[in-house]
Amino acid sequence: MKRDFVVAVKAIIVRENKVLVLRRSEEEVKRSYVDRKEKWDLPGGGIHYFERSEEGLLREIKEETSLSVKIKKPFKLFDIIKPHIHLCIFTYVCDYEYGEVVLSAEHDSYFWLTLKQVQQWDLPKWLKRDFVNVLTEIERK
Repeated sequence: MKRDFVVAVKAIIVRENKVLVLRRSEEEVKRSYVDRKEKWDLPGGGIHYFERSEEGLLREIKEETSLSVKIKKPFKLFDIIKPHIHLCIFTYVCDYEYGEVVLSAEHDSYFWLTLKQVQQWDLPKWLKRDFVNVLTEIERK
């Protein structure tokens, strides 16, 4: 069995107290290394060898959404370990700077969600938790 080790970066992009969530295309879900059932996603992906994580994140955001963002801070690091892959994912909080969302073929729709919408939508627990943490911190300021 072939085994892979991948380092990936993801972004929680904040714009006017809303966060960006992407819906993965059917084709992307089928190709997934990790979760072939999950339709919701954050912008991001694997980084290239010799590419800094922040550079890879900005590249992935541009490729997947056409947005320009400013990386605000690291948010979370976690591992997904399965028999065929070990995936390390660095998640960053980013502030929207400019641009309109233009999706790549990896995703078929997107939504900017408020805290209330995040709490009401049927999102995966990990995504809901991360969005609530980020938006709650913003509202406290």
